[in-house]
Amino acid sequence: MKIVIVGTGISGLTAYHFLHRFLTPLTPNLQIDAYESYSSPSIGIGGTLGLAPNGLYTIKLISEQAHTSILASGFPCAKFEFRNSRGKILGLMSSGSPDRYPGTGGEVMHSRAAIYEEILKVLEEQGARIHYGKTVVRVVTKEEGVEVIFEDGEVVTADLVIGADGIKSTVRKAAFPGVEARFEGLVGVGSTIPYSAVPSSEHPKEIPYDYKNAKYSPTVMTFGNNGFFGYSPINSKTGEEGRYQWWSTAESDSESRNLPIEEIETQLLERHKDWVNPQGEKVIDSIIRFAIQQHKDNADTDRSKRILVLPNYYMQIMDQYHSDDGRILLMGDAAHVMPPHSGQGVSLASEDGYVYARLLAHEIQRTNAVESSDYKAALSAAGKYYTKMRKPRNDKIMAIAARSGNMKRNISWWEEMSRDFFFGLFLKFAPDSIHDGTFGYKVDEEVDKFLKTKS
Repeated sequence: MKIVIVGTGISGLTAYHFLHRFLTPLTPNLQIDAYESYSSPSIGIGGTLGLAPNGLYTIKLISEQAHTSILASGFPCAKFEFRNSRGKILGLMSSGSPDRYPGTGGEVMHSRAAIYEEILKVLEEQGARIHYGKTVVRVVTKEEGVEVIFEDGEVVTADLVIGADGIKSTVRKAAFPGVEARFEGLVGVGSTIPYSAVPSSEHPKEIPYDYKNAKYSPTVMTFGNNGFFGYSPINSKTGEEGRYQWWSTAESDSESRNLPIEEIETQLLERHKDWVNPQGEKVIDSIIRFAIQQHKDNADTDRSKRILVLPNYYMQIMDQYHSDDGRILLMGDAAHVMPPHSGQGVSLASEDGYVYARLLAHEIQRTNAVESSDYKAALSAAGKYYTKMRKPRNDKIMAIAARSGNMKRNISWWEEMSRDFFFGLFLKFAPDSIHDGTFGYKVDEEVDKFLKTKS
């Protein structure tokens, strides 16, 4: 059996790992090849993220060592602190503690590259076949297999093609023409900065952060009437080794990722010029000025110090994530575009890979596909079951993310007052269980339950 994975972001890597793990014992002639348009793994993996407990749980299924390393090198964050732009604290919200979600480590703030590198390390130890500098231009289904056509003219034929190629997926265009991600009118801007660049009033008051007793959080989310600004440590170190992430989201008419730094500077400073913390300090203005200068001084030589511009996209909810014959399948943002404010992009993409690999392994056994050398029935059934398992969960989280994103748009004075009042009231009474449906999801146990209904 030959499988081609298009895209080697975190979604593609996790799919590769789980397919290799669950199919290798069943299919002696298994060959999995992953193709990436970037010329090396160090290019294209930028930015930071919050990795939720359900994502950490899935990474633990990949590798205990990777899970331990990610927790140790990131910033465990069990609470978020919400403020308005005038410095009023609206309240705290649980973001997933190790106590509530045992075995996961709870929510962790981290760099995307560090998480990617841990998963890539596992695949390299497996001897994964990953091909860089290979841009897919077309995918064509034929009787004998699915053809993947590359920019350099090479054509590869596979039994199964998985599109893990992100928001503007080429694979999706082949299986679902007309289904495209569209700019939603919000743009995020952000980077990482040293611990020392953030005023001391915002630093954690203790290391490690005492989430059980603390009445504050160093992970701060601030809402104004013209956008949003957040910042958080991304490791538990201080001094020169300590790092913070920051990000600003606001409405924009342009989805360009290549804005001149001078234009970014003007927009950020104007948008956040009067925003203060509870002590009346212009912390956000200070962070912006440092980050802009850091970019100007280092952007050409150090990618980690660049400011990234990330337009937010949405996509119509798809009826299914698989072609009718099951020979083309979508995962991650290729199937369900998760905006950054969902906090679930990586976590859901990782779950996708686990679920499909388990389902395909089950169907290969059930249909005796190896003995007959015919995988069509297995692929067809696995694709249908994959959509059936994943779509309700993904759709629900996408809807929640859309509502969250709307809080970052331009609003009137009255809308701002109403938001602060009702959101503050919500935070006051929101129970720690509020995220259980999302964070408490144990993907292996959910697949076990599903397969019991098919046996």
